[in-house]
Amino acid sequence: MARVDTKTRKKAEWLLRRAEGALLSDAVLAAEGAHLAPADAESRLGELVRERPELGLADRLEALARARGEVTRSKEYAERYGVAGVRRFLVRGGITIYLLPVETFPHHINNVYLILEPGHALLFDVGSGSDSSRRDLALGFAVVRDVFGEDARFEAIDTAIVSHAHIDHFGGVSDLKVRTAARLCVHELDARVISGFEERVVIATKDVEVFLRRAGVAEDERRKMIALYSASRTFFKSVEVDRALRDGDLVGGGHRVIHVPGHCPGQICLLVGDVLLTSDHVLARITPHQFPQAITPFGGLEHYFHSLAKVRKLDLVNLALGGHEEPIADLRSRVDEIAAFHRERLLKVREICDAPRSIADVCSRLFGPQEGYGTLLAIEEAGAHVEYLHALGKLRIANLDEVARSDDPVILYERR
Repeated sequence: MARVDTKTRKKAEWLLRRAEGALLSDAVLAAEGAHLAPADAESRLGELVRERPELGLADRLEALARARGEVTRSKEYAERYGVAGVRRFLVRGGITIYLLPVETFPHHINNVYLILEPGHALLFDVGSGSDSSRRDLALGFAVVRDVFGEDARFEAIDTAIVSHAHIDHFGGVSDLKVRTAARLCVHELDARVISGFEERVVIATKDVEVFLRRAGVAEDERRKMIALYSASRTFFKSVEVDRALRDGDLVGGGHRVIHVPGHCPGQICLLVGDVLLTSDHVLARITPHQFPQAITPFGGLEHYFHSLAKVRKLDLVNLALGGHEEPIADLRSRVDEIAAFHRERLLKVREICDAPRSIADVCSRLFGPQEGYGTLLAIEEAGAHVEYLHALGKLRIANLDEVARSDDPVILYERR
């Protein structure tokens, strides 16, 4: 079967979430779901499925059509697929996890998790705080009440755990503090980002700028990248963190915090019964973004490889739920795939460095032309792999004399 490109897959998922709005009550559809326009979405989705049968959604679309207006089939559909992207997962011990899909930035979907258990209502991540993020959180809670019959409200959340300090996961904490009495919990290495955000932005921007100069990025491109880096960091103000988490801490009714640095210094997973909430540490389809320790300590591939091995050793994990994309049925196999992907990329980087190369040179040969925020993501990803190989002694600095003489040189690497 033909492979489905990411753009088409995302479009299909976007339309499917909206088409499923047909299963909501009129009251919810008129209020929290007013933006869904399910009839139009279903029509467009049908056209896409006919054009791209490799999406494999024909049966799902047929099941959705049968579920409309028929209570039993509607409930069966909801249990199997969810409604408007909201899905329910039952965990031993009377715990229920709801996946709430949230458009944190245009065309960028995060999974926020609502954990309901005796005595507690917890959120794992809170969205970005953007208008679309707040809209989709409101819709998610409405679906949980309307379709699944839970008395769940955002205002009743007593604990919010931020998985890591990337703004699509934590930007909504300002709303949280205003609208709830929830305790805000963040790993201690990322707590400072949220509670001292203005300071962090200044220092991180300087570190990124130094990295880009040494990577060999031209001045005009550096200015563009720095502007992109700073753009999404202007609308958030520092918020006090109530609890700084450490590896092994317990939250809620006894759910274990697992510190997994790499993608972010304070990245955590949360073990809820036999379900692991992996956030951006392990995702179902893409390999989570990496950046070098030269920008932020506790990032980099060395930490990431150790963190992958750490979750691979966990016993009795029957399901993993990521911060984006779909659930992961086989966590260990997915961890192995991600590790193998990075090992293969390291081999490619070493091959590229058959002659002296800057990180910008490596990036160009690895990824080709990039646009928008992709330019910054690509150079960081290339830098993480070059940094790791250099730390292992697989690459050496080719222009060491020039580096010694210059205050802030472009560094060239070649393989040993």
